[in-house]
Amino acid sequence: MGITQRKEREKEEMRQRILDAALHLFREKGYEGVSIRNIAEAIEYSPGTIYLYYKDKSEIFYALQYEAAALKRDHLLSAALLENPWERLQAIGRQYIDFGLKHPDLYDLLFIIRSPMESIENQDCWILGQATHAFFVETVQACIDHRYFKSTDADTIAFTLWCHAHGLVSMFVRERIRMYPEERREQLARDSFEMIIKMAATL
Repeated sequence: MGITQRKEREKEEMRQRILDAALHLFREKGYEGVSIRNIAEAIEYSPGTIYLYYKDKSEIFYALQYEAAALKRDHLLSAALLENPWERLQAIGRQYIDFGLKHPDLYDLLFIIRSPMESIENQDCWILGQATHAFFVETVQACIDHRYFKSTDADTIAFTLWCHAHGLVSMFVRERIRMYPEERREQLARDSFEMIIKMAATL
């Protein structure tokens, strides 16, 4: 490995150390409770070192959001391979819920935590999220085309289903479903999403 390649690898390793430390702190303290100094202390470097890689806390946060969005997209890829749109729609819902249950902190980072939203339309994370949602809407439209839904309003159907899935995952992430036995919770979430799809199909 040449000097240039080694230096680039070291830079990437440092970026990842910063992001890992920041994610850990965000989990503990929330966005407002974390500072560049906190992150620097966590990796045992000076705050000046952080600024060599990220211009401010918001940029670190956006980098973490992008990582989370990319992981969520990859988690849904297996569903994208299904040819039948109805089966694909059900699989997307299952995989979306599965992602949230397996990665509650990343889901919180993407959809729940209050975060800086200035100029978010220019962020790669936002573009990636839009592309993922567009695929979801396209799948709903394919279901309409195959007459699985009576309604022809793909945007409203997709929005309704997404809101339902988000609500399910959010209750898990914020631990609001302890009234149900732990061993039943995941299956309840999946069954609930399938139920809302079937209900939407009758409207």
